[in-house]
Amino acid sequence: MISVTWNTDRILLGIFVALSPTGPFTTANPKPMPCRRFLCLTCLLFLTSLPLSAQDAYVHAAGLRAGPITGLSYKRFVTFAGTVEGILGYNFNNGRTFSLTGLYQQHFFISYDLNAFAGGGMSFGARSDDFRWIAEVVAGLEYSFPRFPLQLSLDYKPAYRILGNELIFDEFGITIRYIIQR
Repeated sequence: MISVTWNTDRILLGIFVALSPTGPFTTANPKPMPCRRFLCLTCLLFLTSLPLSAQDAYVHAAGLRAGPITGLSYKRFVTFAGTVEGILGYNFNNGRTFSLTGLYQQHFFISYDLNAFAGGGMSFGARSDDFRWIAEVVAGLEYSFPRFPLQLSLDYKPAYRILGNELIFDEFGITIRYIIQR
């Protein structure tokens, strides 16, 4: 990925001068230069779209999740810092419920190997006599091992059971995933 370092003070000063109300002008030409202003705005938009520090520990990974809901997990980066995660789970404690969860998570890169993340999503669950529709939020930490294709995640998922009007606060989980593609 791209790693860019530069003097941000000079960039900000140049942007400030170019976008100031009087514009960049000399005493011989007191009128603002719209072409230069357009060029500066275009460069600013281009530079802000570049990632200044990149995280490319993995593209997608699959593994096992343990916690109140135990099952299979699949996670994929869909944007630079955004992931989608699917969990096919089974709850051994709460009435033997099968569930399917979809989450979107935004990652905050602490280091190359360690990320914090937060997000939310929906979960659907069923057992022989009940259907569950649950809104969930998630927050946690994720570590990718630098020398092995493994990733470890610890998260907390409080939820609201929409059809049962119940808050659920006991959803801690640990997930180990095999990195399929870096």
